[in-house]
Amino acid sequence: MSIIDIVSRSVKADLRDYALGMTAEPAETIQARSGRRRRQATVADILDATRRLLTDGTPVANLSVEQIVTEAGVARATFYLHFPDKHALIARLAEDEIAWREQIGAEVLADPNLKRVTLDAIMLEIVTRWSTDRPILKAIIALAETDERVNAIWLAAMRQVAEKAATQFRERWANSPTAPADPDTIAELFTWMFERCCHQMLTTPDDINRVADGMAEIIWRVLD
Repeated sequence: MSIIDIVSRSVKADLRDYALGMTAEPAETIQARSGRRRRQATVADILDATRRLLTDGTPVANLSVEQIVTEAGVARATFYLHFPDKHALIARLAEDEIAWREQIGAEVLADPNLKRVTLDAIMLEIVTRWSTDRPILKAIIALAETDERVNAIWLAAMRQVAEKAATQFRERWANSPTAPADPDTIAELFTWMFERCCHQMLTTPDDINRVADGMAEIIWRVLD
């Protein structure tokens, strides 16, 4: 290979790298990164303020944007930069609050060697989490009755929980001669039974153990 060929290849490589650099997405600047973090912090402040107001007993119907911005320490105009209205804010809260659906450990329901103590621990964890977040979940459920977006988010979350449980039920009953014909419906019924029981019965922390024990007993008898 001649020196001309070597130089030519080198130049072509440099031009190719330059072209790729021109078409690649520009790296996020320090200023852009700083702005993004400020926006995220502001949204977090607004969400946290809303959680505090709901936890302190403010009914969602009476919750105003003015109360929220005062509690969050932000300007009213800043609120509207991130949320078009209170309902959009509650919808965002709903998305955050129901993230537990991915962590409920339903896969153990398929284990043929599932121990009652394991099921008890799972139900206690879920019910305790619900009780802790009850004021916020109560607001979400109330708003879901009248707001289509919140309703869609809540229904989708419950469907995901039911689908996850149904998968485990089918695996558990796969080789059972007495397996129910419709595990999907059973899982959906369980999901909504759990939602209604927690919503209606968890009025104080003292209710956690009895609700968790009762739910575990029902599930255990169905799976047994």
